[in-house]
Amino acid sequence: MNSRPHTSHHVMNAVAKPAQGKGAARALRRAGMVPGIIYGKGNEAGETIGVSAHDLAKALRIGRFFTHTQELVLAGKTVKVIARDIQRHPVTDTPIHIDFIRFDPSRVMNVNVTVTITGSDKSPGIKQGGVLQLIEAELEVVCRADGIPQEIIVDISALDIGDSVHLSEIKLPQGVKSAVTDRDLTIASVVSTRTSKMEDEDAAATAAPVSAEVPAAAQKNDGKPVEAAAPAKDAKKGK
Repeated sequence: MNSRPHTSHHVMNAVAKPAQGKGAARALRRAGMVPGIIYGKGNEAGETIGVSAHDLAKALRIGRFFTHTQELVLAGKTVKVIARDIQRHPVTDTPIHIDFIRFDPSRVMNVNVTVTITGSDKSPGIKQGGVLQLIEAELEVVCRADGIPQEIIVDISALDIGDSVHLSEIKLPQGVKSAVTDRDLTIASVVSTRTSKMEDEDAAATAAPVSAEVPAAAQKNDGKPVEAAAPAKDAKKGK
């Protein structure tokens, strides 16, 4: 259970946004841009920009947006950055603002990395009708900017029904640490379903011993056979 290394980047066109305020942001959006900011080192003031909404949407569709570096083509120059946060419209879910951090290979940062599950086809629990319950779809890790894992691989091939994989069982790459240190997170489990429970009940019923039914006449009472009741006498004959 490990992870894949950091990989390639996306390229997005950007423009400088000298003016601040809602009016300038609305003007950028009308022009097909998403307002944003590039943060530098320490207390260095951020640089306000606008990013092509088309290029941003394409990069988001490709996936792993926060674990890849990005290249912004800004005023004829290429600026290498890492996405830190995206604000979305509460109704349409479209990006309305984006924050970047200027890429510095040695900078240590917190990043959310996607969890990828493998081994589902070999899991004994899933073969018995259990289902995978993914509890943590992402893991927050701490690492250098040039060592961000592309994904965290979690192998569930050995899990039976009721088994789980915990954070302590995952081997992270060298230089990458979990940001969660106060508890052992449960990452994924294989849980039972109605189908798997019925199969277990059927198996238990098949394995249970079957007792033969003994006729009443042959049953014993205190170690002796029970005698058959004598036939009733005819009332007329008794007179």
